[in-house]
Amino acid sequence: MKYIFAGGGTGGHIFPAIAIADELRKLDKNAEILFIGAKGRIEEKIVPANNYELKTLDIKGIDRKVFYKNFFLPVKLIKAVIDSGKIIKDFKPDTVIGTGGFVCGPVVYAAGKAGIPTLIQEGNSFAGRTIKYLSLRSDKVIINFEETSDYLKRKDNILRIPHPIRSSLKKSERDQALKEFELDADRKTIFIFGGSQGARGINEGVETMLVRLYEKGYNIIWQTGVNDYNQLKKKFAEYAGRVKIFEFILDMAKVYSASDLIICRAGITSIMEIAYFGLPAIFIPLPGSAEDHQYRNAESLVKRNSAVLIKQDEIKTKLYDKIIELTENDILIKELRKNISELSDADAAKRIAVEVIKLTGNNERKNI
Repeated sequence: MKYIFAGGGTGGHIFPAIAIADELRKLDKNAEILFIGAKGRIEEKIVPANNYELKTLDIKGIDRKVFYKNFFLPVKLIKAVIDSGKIIKDFKPDTVIGTGGFVCGPVVYAAGKAGIPTLIQEGNSFAGRTIKYLSLRSDKVIINFEETSDYLKRKDNILRIPHPIRSSLKKSERDQALKEFELDADRKTIFIFGGSQGARGINEGVETMLVRLYEKGYNIIWQTGVNDYNQLKKKFAEYAGRVKIFEFILDMAKVYSASDLIICRAGITSIMEIAYFGLPAIFIPLPGSAEDHQYRNAESLVKRNSAVLIKQDEIKTKLYDKIIELTENDILIKELRKNISELSDADAAKRIAVEVIKLTGNNERKNI
């Protein structure tokens, strides 16, 4: 069978697609899989690196800062739908899967118009405009949070399956992971990161309290991103024994395994990876994320007593005290670990792949 995946712009849209595609390959040994992403975005690196073919569309999302840049967006959108139709006609997929991002819209729409079964997957708590629109026309809608269904008008095609994570993430023993970072296993370890590019707002806040955290006795692993790395590495060089500063960490499984507390943004990929490792976390949502979805994600976790939420403008006044409060309260830490773990399902990607195959089996339109 043939499958098209449409999604991109961020790892939160690409990694779940790859996880599902990997499971499809296991279930369907002869599967032919094609990814469609946006030109100039991160999927151009990630998808080929995971041994999948990628075609790109010249499409961008809404610019929320400089509105006049959206003037030609309708024209680009129409062209993207036409180009998607051409790719679909050439590839002849049995099913099309959308995992979010602006590229998902024209591809899934074109597939529906061509009579191809479609499945969309939404990991965020709040369904964005594209998912809301596509959910009315898709054969199956996979949601991660139960409350996501409140934002969708159609209910008969919804199925809740946790957001899938990369199969490459494997848990290891904490002490062994800490040994690889040359850190003392008797100390509690805090992992701070802001995504693959770093987060200036988080970095600036942590910079003001790092010495206090060091003096308090913590190990610190800090992924700063490329822009702040050199300055922060130099500034805190004298603390390098227990403060490990990295521009980027490729082996996230190792650092998760080493950690006792996570401080990061509230993107859904980070949330679900943390849930898989069962770690207590302080989430600092990205201000101005599309439709404020990061704040809504973190808010959903707080309602479940699964994590702590601090706004970016509260970092300097609240973060240090909250770190102390959490790390010195074993009962609360245990509760957070338990509750966030319940969000995770190691078989999520396989379960979604099974739903894809079910749709494929119902597809009688083999020749477009």
